[in-house]
Amino acid sequence: MRVKFTNFPKEFKLLRKDLNKKFNKIGIEGQYVLGEELKKFEKNISKMLKVKHVVGVGNWTEGTVMVLKALGYKKNDEIITVSNSFIATCGAIAYLGLIPKLVDVGDNLNIDVSKIQKLISKKTKAIMPVHLSGIPADLDKLKKISKKNKLHLIEDAAHAFGTKFKKNYIGTLGDVGIFSLHPRKSFHVLGDGGLIITNNSKLYKKILLMRNHGLRNRDLSVIWGTNSRLDNLQAGFGNIMLKKIFLWNKKQLDIAKTYSKNLSNYVKKPIFDLNISNPTFHQYIIRTKYRNSLKKYLHNNKIETAIHYPIPIHKQLAYKKQFGNLSLPNTEKFSKEILSLPINPHMKKSEVNFVIRKVNEFFKIKKK
Repeated sequence: MRVKFTNFPKEFKLLRKDLNKKFNKIGIEGQYVLGEELKKFEKNISKMLKVKHVVGVGNWTEGTVMVLKALGYKKNDEIITVSNSFIATCGAIAYLGLIPKLVDVGDNLNIDVSKIQKLISKKTKAIMPVHLSGIPADLDKLKKISKKNKLHLIEDAAHAFGTKFKKNYIGTLGDVGIFSLHPRKSFHVLGDGGLIITNNSKLYKKILLMRNHGLRNRDLSVIWGTNSRLDNLQAGFGNIMLKKIFLWNKKQLDIAKTYSKNLSNYVKKPIFDLNISNPTFHQYIIRTKYRNSLKKYLHNNKIETAIHYPIPIHKQLAYKKQFGNLSLPNTEKFSKEILSLPINPHMKKSEVNFVIRKVNEFFKIKKK
């Protein structure tokens, strides 16, 4: 048996009829950029997440750059975030000459809220938690810290579309939330894309201009802007995916619960509380000091895995000079232990059970 980490071909086959129909409709209409399909997509997202405003953009990174610019931050202003994330988290901050101030993570791989206060300075403008794998950071405490220190709370919700924190959706609890629609995300389009969501009407109107060169009309640019428009075709595909996402999120959560119940206790499993949240499990990340050996063993048994993320951002060559000898003990330790197991809504029960059997088998061999 071969277990794929993702299964885009299977997903495409399931959706091919609807995707082709949407492709033909948009082609016949001839609306490719900033058309009715995008408006419909944004309206559908707004209704689903119960948020006032939604802006479809080219990708998560460009969306975040626009948000930080729209909030009026200046060079050398500081944004508190984490190093246990994809490089884009800090890349978007650094792009504008802002400074990422990095906090270590806790056992749940999310930002350690107890370590934030000591990093806050006069230059600090915002806190940007990453809801890794769709498991929410501690938003109650993050909101309190943000309010106390008069900081913006910007949610990096790239992994977490459809996750609830108590009664509200991730991305709606801060001042602004940013989602990725990259194909590897649970909710995605068939290329790059992103979403900015907010209840702040002033911020919304500004970002709406920014994504299209700051143009008020075809010939008049009134503010700084860029070209970061989610095209009509991808928005159309997104409208199709939107009909499936809650069912697919539930399937992934069910797989995660099966993993957590049956995997060997020799691995540390994701920490989540179903009384608080319904994580989307964009990834299912385990930890073990035998990570490399386990990864090789699973590979030899035709099980694809990944590591999210093997090199913390502060250890990346691009940031070596900026962060110097910064020490984030948990982040650094965990980066050598973490392993993402296959999880996607198209997995068969037999595949899930095969992964469990092979992981447990590995540790039985290790014990001998």
